[in-house]
Amino acid sequence: ALPIWLLRPAFSLWTGDAIYGADDTVGDARAEWDAFLAEADQSDTPIFNAPGNHEINDRKEMEAVYQEKAGRLYGSFDYGHCHFVAIDTEEVGSKPGIGDDQKAWLEADLAANRQASNIFVFMHHPLFPKVQTAGWSDPARRDEVHRIFLQYGVKYVIAGHEHLFYQSVHDGIRYIVTGGAGAPNEPGPEQGGYEHYVLATVNGGEVAFTVLTPWRLFLQAGAVLPNGSCTARIDNYQAGDFSVVAELPTNALDGRAAVSASFTYKGKTVPLSAEIIPSRSPGTTAVRVTVPRGRSVLVSLAPARTAPPGN
Repeated sequence: ALPIWLLRPAFSLWTGDAIYGADDTVGDARAEWDAFLAEADQSDTPIFNAPGNHEINDRKEMEAVYQEKAGRLYGSFDYGHCHFVAIDTEEVGSKPGIGDDQKAWLEADLAANRQASNIFVFMHHPLFPKVQTAGWSDPARRDEVHRIFLQYGVKYVIAGHEHLFYQSVHDGIRYIVTGGAGAPNEPGPEQGGYEHYVLATVNGGEVAFTVLTPWRLFLQAGAVLPNGSCTARIDNYQAGDFSVVAELPTNALDGRAAVSASFTYKGKTVPLSAEIIPSRSPGTTAVRVTVPRGRSVLVSLAPARTAPPGN
């Protein structure tokens, strides 16, 4: 959850297999959901999930558990000028794929939202996987759905299931497989088999995807001094610069805090712009700073200097 705390995305899209599920008992599945949701709540970031085969496994009783714990099996929502659609590719009796009722709903939803600047669809089983056997069971239904996407202006389709990162473009639609969230990777790293997550940045009609790997963007906070001062180090070993939010474990300074940030390179200290923003966690002070790639940035909170009396 730490990268979510640091990057502060508006929300996260999960492409299924949130629990082990599969052949588990209903009681075991409920317990696994409770554990997953407890972890998800710690991120303080909304998570939207599309069901995976581990959650449903072609079992009506597991479908009912999913609805009890996670909500609707498929649906859509808007954020800004973008429209997001979750598809249930694990529909009982149609997996992997979707049945007639869900296809009719999908087409109606896309028709009603075709004016969106960007339309994103996310699901578990990919339409166009790296390994064909990992895709939909009915190629004809897959092609029908692809044509619906094409007709209504879908730009990006995000899936999981394969334990790798893979992308392809079909008729101008970008299909992304991002299944590197923790399960054993299937191919070697050179074939996309590495643990990762994907950050999407939207600026009007422009969308950029950045593939990030774990353990390469992290924060370590120091002790809080008696006067309320505190420092933290943010390490960024990803391939780009990132705007992050560091929550330092002190709010003793309240409105009297001054913040500074810098990194040292070849013996020179380079100052960076940093600002205090509203914190989401009690007892902390949140600081936003852009951390350059390959750098370790020191963030410091200290009492603000006040002018001498009479000045």
